[in-house]
Amino acid sequence: MPRLRPIHIALMLGLAGFSAHGQESPAAASGTDAAKELPAVAVRSTAEDPQGPGVGYVAKRSKTGTKTDSSLLTNPQSVSVVTRQQMDDQGVQTVDQALRYSAGVYSQDGTDIRFDQLYGRGFALDSYLDGLHLYQSPRFATPRIDPYFMERMEVLHGPASVLYGQGSPGGLVNYVSKLPTEEPYHEVMMQVGNHDDYQLGFDMSGPVDKDGTVLYRLTGLARTAETQVSEIKDQRLAIAPSVTIRPNRDTTFTLQGSFQRDPNGGLFNPVPAGVTLFSNPNGQLGPDKYFGDPNRDGMHRTQYWFGYQFDQAINDKISVSQNLRYLHIDQHYYQTSVTSPLAADDKTVSMWGNVDNEHYTQFEVDTHAQARLATGPVQHTVLFGLDYQRSMLGDTEGNSVLGKVNLYDPNFSALPTQQANTRLDYSLSTVGVYAQDEARWRNWVLTFGVRQDWTGGNQQTTLLSSGSTSIYHSNNHAFTWRAGLAYEFDNGIAPYVSYSKSFQPVLGATYSGAPFAPTTGKQVEAGVRYQPKGFDGFFSLAVFDLTQDNVSVTDPSHPTFAVQTGQIRSRGVELEGHANVTENVKLIAAYTYLNQEVTNSTMINLGKRPQIAPRNTASLWADYTFHSGPLRNFGLGSGVRYMSSSAGDAANTFEVPGRVLVDLGAHYDIQNWRLALNVNNLFNREYISYCTTASVCYWGATRTVLGTARYQW
Repeated sequence: MPRLRPIHIALMLGLAGFSAHGQESPAAASGTDAAKELPAVAVRSTAEDPQGPGVGYVAKRSKTGTKTDSSLLTNPQSVSVVTRQQMDDQGVQTVDQALRYSAGVYSQDGTDIRFDQLYGRGFALDSYLDGLHLYQSPRFATPRIDPYFMERMEVLHGPASVLYGQGSPGGLVNYVSKLPTEEPYHEVMMQVGNHDDYQLGFDMSGPVDKDGTVLYRLTGLARTAETQVSEIKDQRLAIAPSVTIRPNRDTTFTLQGSFQRDPNGGLFNPVPAGVTLFSNPNGQLGPDKYFGDPNRDGMHRTQYWFGYQFDQAINDKISVSQNLRYLHIDQHYYQTSVTSPLAADDKTVSMWGNVDNEHYTQFEVDTHAQARLATGPVQHTVLFGLDYQRSMLGDTEGNSVLGKVNLYDPNFSALPTQQANTRLDYSLSTVGVYAQDEARWRNWVLTFGVRQDWTGGNQQTTLLSSGSTSIYHSNNHAFTWRAGLAYEFDNGIAPYVSYSKSFQPVLGATYSGAPFAPTTGKQVEAGVRYQPKGFDGFFSLAVFDLTQDNVSVTDPSHPTFAVQTGQIRSRGVELEGHANVTENVKLIAAYTYLNQEVTNSTMINLGKRPQIAPRNTASLWADYTFHSGPLRNFGLGSGVRYMSSSAGDAANTFEVPGRVLVDLGAHYDIQNWRLALNVNNLFNREYISYCTTASVCYWGATRTVLGTARYQW
């Protein structure tokens, strides 16, 4: 394929988008009759809006799984939706917290808030915002979006390259932004919690002119907090304006932007298993301890982005849409951390130091046309798309072993300051073309999609002392496809089966100098979904068999190099249910069984379970709100989360114990106010969330208490 410069591709895609028309921006529900009961947030005019907040805990339509407005009942892959009300009722402040009750998803759930660390079906989950990739930096400058700015979250389980290009075989989580509403909506939110957690937020939206041609939304947030480890702080200032312009009923153009400053954006805090999981004659060290230098460590991040969503309807059958975003991060990060098992004295460890001054940029544009047509009795929704993605990183960095420290009586001042000694320059570009057909004949729905990608990557590492460089180039192409078949019975039951593929570029080379090929993923999924007629609910059961190939493992002939002969297989079952059972009762339930194994390797992990993900997880959340009687407008919620044991290292020589955690919530509506209290890990269970080696384990989150006062008008 001839090489195209980024500016040429951007202009080509931009002109394509502006030649066409879109959907009307959905409306928000009115906040009238607040004296009776104030909703947690303004909802849009229809429960079927695929980008809306959902109704209660239930969403039935989504764009994430197909890039079209489609029913979750017949989607070719599993999609889990976290609604806006669920986030508010559970008092979430991070993405990790929001996904605690979703099937198949696992996170660190601890104090490392530098970036979201999410796993699905045993593999890392990619993050997206409004359908565009939030690429994780090869180092640490990874975009973070606060849940307060989201309308909903959606997890697409399994390989998704057919629509989104390069990505993890585990799937992705798509954050859907709050967008301007047709009806006026205003909110001021105040939160106070333990660990000196203080947060203020506001969310204002509505029409600018009397005809509703121009709509606006302005959302802002300020937070200062510590974590259970007082040296790890969470501070944020963020604002996100957006404007929707609708010159006619066929055209919608929404300008979006965000500026975020994190003066303290979190720290890394690994701890050896020898002072937590295993007995130690010196005693164990608890979850409130920081195992780094509090005087020098810190992460400071500035993140901003701007873009647009454009939709234009050509007629009642054909429409064109385009999403575009430019994102930039400047980040300074200094960290000392444990990097070895305990020495013979059961006290001393080696300390690692790293320093990074990163400047990370992403540009993406996705243009697609959609047509609704019929071939005889078969109804089609056809999608054709072209996207371009580019990320670039410049990082002045350094890392090394700084020395040894007694964890029981640390003297970090004796350690030298890590100096930057290397310059890393990295870029990755992708051009993809894709097509999809959702064909419906009677109760059958067949979804078939194909995609071709071309990727180009470059990585140059320069030693600052000598000027010597090492350079890797990678040019790859990949063809991926997906097919799914579902049958929708009249009683709301819909069995389905699907096959999907993914690919993910890898920079580096073998001993012979051959560049690494992308890793690939392939999945077979089957299941059944149920959308009851008698009440508002959505239930799903999925069984999957997922394999990742071309995994890098040690080259047995040249141990300092790698070969791509590794394979990981992940099989499992996921059950999930969301229901607004009655006006008073809302429920969420989930269960996951995961059987993951390294099926090909040259290393000690052959035949073993990969670390991090438990074999079994289960959760249940229920909310009961009184709508009459003396407790009218009072609600009580409670949840329980179970995680079984997980492998502690690659050789499976020890396990991280399982745990059961209990959460509690309460809320009360009075006139325009909603007052709420949330307690997570009610009984203050101390536990290790996961380990990757005996040297690197992570404490989970201890009890948090958060009070919220929300005023809406």
